Amino acid sequence: MWTVTVCNFLVIAYILSLTSASMETALTFQVPARKEQCFYEDVKENHEIEMDFQVVDGGDLDIDFQAYDGSLKRIATNRRESYGTHTFTVKESGVYKFCFSNKFSKLTSKTVFMDVYVDDGVYTADTEAEEGASLHAGFTTLHKQVDNIKSQLFKTQVQLQLSKAQRNKDQKIQNSNKIRVDRWSMVQCVFMILMATVQVYLLKQLFKEDKSAKRQAKI
Repeated sequence: MWTVTVCNFLVIAYILSLTSASMETALTFQVPARKEQCFYEDVKENHEIEMDFQVVDGGDLDIDFQAYDGSLKRIATNRRESYGTHTFTVKESGVYKFCFSNKFSKLTSKTVFMDVYVDDGVYTADTEAEEGASLHAGFTTLHKQVDNIKSQLFKTQVQLQLSKAQRNKDQKIQNSNKIRVDRWSMVQCVFMILMATVQVYLLKQLFKEDKSAKRQAKI
């Protein structure tokens, strides 16, 4: 009996996940030096946007970020940050814009990981009334529960992706530091060999001068 109940719940959850308006976008992209890249998301009213970004490679691992709502009003800003997390509740339907600027960097491009999740789990009295007119109350409650589970799973997935991006960033920093240490060690080795060669040469010259002085003294 318990197995049948669990199976029924999973089937209902799968159906609801197919009909849910929730949407997730995750991508990794490059922002060249002195350039800006913007991304657009068409969002309906009473939805919720959760977005995270992290600079995983390039320079000092920093970038400028700005977010705009459907009326082009700026709603979030990050100045030369390595990462950021923002949550927006959409009050009016429209196209939201997310911009990443690397204009302050003259030479180095930046690699950025971004994850945007649009959740339809923001309920109002109107939306609940509409759902109550078309769906059974228990079904609506289950719909909310599934959306809540999806939201929690999304947050877990984002944390895993950010953790992976952080691990990749740390690996690149480690490799970069290793290359620097190897190069500096090579420079030191060359310098030591050069100094040893100069010292041997000076000692030989010193002995030659002593021999020349002794010969002249005998003469």
